[in-house]
Amino acid sequence: MLNACHILDTGHCLASEHHLIAGGARRRIECHALVALLRHPEHGWVLWDTGYAPRLIEATRRLPFLLYRAVTPLRLRPELAVAAQLAPRGLTPRDIGLVLLSHFHADHLSGLRDFPDAKVVATRAAYEDVAGRTGLAALRRAFVPALMPDDFAGRATLLNPFEGPPLPHLGPTHDVFGDGTLRLVALPGHARGQMGLLAETDKGPFLFVADACYLTRSVAERRPPHRATNLFADDARAVRTTLDGLNAFHRACPGVTIVPTHCPDAYARLVEPS
Repeated sequence: MLNACHILDTGHCLASEHHLIAGGARRRIECHALVALLRHPEHGWVLWDTGYAPRLIEATRRLPFLLYRAVTPLRLRPELAVAAQLAPRGLTPRDIGLVLLSHFHADHLSGLRDFPDAKVVATRAAYEDVAGRTGLAALRRAFVPALMPDDFAGRATLLNPFEGPPLPHLGPTHDVFGDGTLRLVALPGHARGQMGLLAETDKGPFLFVADACYLTRSVAERRPPHRATNLFADDARAVRTTLDGLNAFHRACPGVTIVPTHCPDAYARLVEPS
């Protein structure tokens, strides 16, 4: 069984390339927040991350969360929110039955409130790292509490460390539906409990790696982000270890398309028109 797959853009922020990859140019580039809309033939519509949404503007209007915008200047449009992109595909937010949340940073979380009927899957480690944080303690995790649905705990399945068959060089997996079409894998370093998704789709296999790296070429060239980004990483050493694992996976499985959430090249090649 294969999943239908639509890769969507939800808006972008501005960042310097030399922060995103060691040795990068000192130029400002657009970092889009990509999500994947997947249709499983038996279980229906699944969303990988929820990207940006206009409510992030309101949620970061005051200190300390205004600092989030200072670090990552936002360029958002209401029509790019995932919920707004469903109608042209004949869908409504209530058609989304499951959201797989890579981690709890605001650029992956902002649209979650738009899907009130969806179950949510995340890792226990990721949730416990942000649960109860407010103010600067939340901001240090790029977490904006106002983005979280009030009933999150009742809708969420929190996964313990994965124990399923491993992906080459990346480690154990969790099979979402038990049929091999959607498998989660731990990608530690950038954020506590971050996970990626290997999706078997009608367009071929994709490995969605969230923020395990920012640029696709980081994987092939084994070039991590600038060391300045270590100030914001959960585990700087694990960032490099995960990148090395992705490089080895890429060499072992060259037919799998690796998709970092914010890569401009992935945006240019893969995103469907809104």
